[in-house]
Amino acid sequence: MSEAPADPNVATYEYPGDDAGYGWWRNSHPRGYVLGVRAKTGATLHRVSCAEIDRGRHPGRLNAKGSRQVCAETTAALRAWIARELPEQGPVLVRCPKCAP
Repeated sequence: MSEAPADPNVATYEYPGDDAGYGWWRNSHPRGYVLGVRAKTGATLHRVSCAEIDRGRHPGRLNAKGSRQVCAETTAALRAWIARELPEQGPVLVRCPKCAP
């Protein structure tokens, strides 16, 4: 199944320092995706249900300096975000081996 091309008008959301807002987004978008961006390892794509991007389980790692979580309903939106914000990472999304998005 091929995916639609990245549309820069598709919304992405970030909740820096707002654990409640981030938790709400994850609970409200059960089919969504989260791009976990870490300063040392780059960006990794996760399903919204993945424990690896749960701030309650990993507060130190997910709130560390340079870390952020970018939420979207489609992987196309996250590809567009990477193209704008992290062009050095390239067009391929690294996928979480635990949730296999």
